Parts: sequence; structure tokens; C-alpha cells
Amino acid sequence: MTVTNPSSHAAVVKLDHGYVPHVGTTRSISRHALFGWHPFACVPAVAGEPGYRMVISRAGGWTSNFIDNPPTHVWVKGIPTVGVANAKRLFNRVLYVVTGSGIGPVLGHLLTDTQGARLVWVTKTPRATYGDDLVNEVESAQPEAVIWNTSEQGKPDVFEITYQAFVASGADAVICVSNKGVTDRIVSEFEKRGTPAFGPIWDS
Repeated sequence: MTVTNPSSHAAVVKLDHGYVPHVGTTRSISRHALFGWHPFACVPAVAGEPGYRMVISRAGGWTSNFIDNPPTHVWVKGIPTVGVANAKRLFNRVLYVVTGSGIGPVLGHLLTDTQGARLVWVTKTPRATYGDDLVNEVESAQPEAVIWNTSEQGKPDVFEITYQAFVASGADAVICVSNKGVTDRIVSEFEKRGTPAFGPIWDS
């Protein structure tokens, strides 16, 4: 396992233990064998490299400690679980709408499904936060992606730029990974227009 820090906000974990989870799944990792488990999306490794990756963003005590004091190893929980972005399998072309670290759960889909995906990513300083390598990967796989840098472009109306991208892309469904307020609005507005829309649920 190796950990790199493109910024003080994020870490990219590279795992290679003989098993590569399917795209669209999450696995829980911990610094200890018996407690402190946290799930993260499984992202394919860079072409030509073994294993897979996880993108960890600062979002609380555990993730902050992980970024500031990266471990030499982690424990990995056995069976991967399926994430919300797998709803894409029901459709031909999907528009992903993500804010900030919501890029993590959809990253594997974006990098591997270059014909049936389109992206709107609203985030602060994407290159400074997540690193040139990761952003370059996204732009290479998704050359028509809308990457809205809020530090330079200001805070947008996420639904409005999403709807414009939806019309331009010809997508037949929308998947949103954001905070509850943004997700609820995106899903509600598209459902009002008769378009299937999905987001994570907050049931824990």
C-alpha cells in the first residue's frame, strides 16, 4: 500500500493485495483490525499499474488523521458493496453530477465508461486539491466534462449548469453525488421533468 497527498485535503491510496474489486463498489478500510472502519469507492489503477485506488477527502477526524499521518498499511474488509452509481447499468447514457469529493464514488465509472457517461463536477480548486494527475485522467476520459472551479468561477446554480449539460449530452438519466440539499434538488427537478434521477440515501 502507498499513500500520496496531492494536497492537505486529499489522499490517494494505492492498494495491491491480489484482488481487484469491480468498478462501482466500495470497500471499508481501517487502521486497526477490530474497529474504525470507513468505506471508500474502489477506483481502477492507472493503466499498466496493479491493484486499485481509493480517494480519501478530509471530512472529519478519521479522514483528517489519515491524510495528516498516513499509515504504512490498512486492514481491508472482505466483501465489496455496490454504490448508487451502478444505477447506470439501467440506461444507455448517464450524466453524473458531483460536488467536491463526490468525484470519488463515480470516478471508476468515468474512467472506464467513456461512451456512456458525461460529467458535471463542481468543486473548489480541483487541481490544487486532487492533483494534476487525477484531473488529467478525468479530462482525458471525459473531454466534454464540465469542471466548475468555484474558486475562480464563483458558486453556480448547480441545477442550471446540470440541466444545460443534460440537454447537450443526450443522457437518459442523472446520478448525483453531493450533499443532501443539492442532491434532493437535482433529483426532484429532473423527476418533475420525467427524467430518472438518483442520489445516495441518508438512512444511517
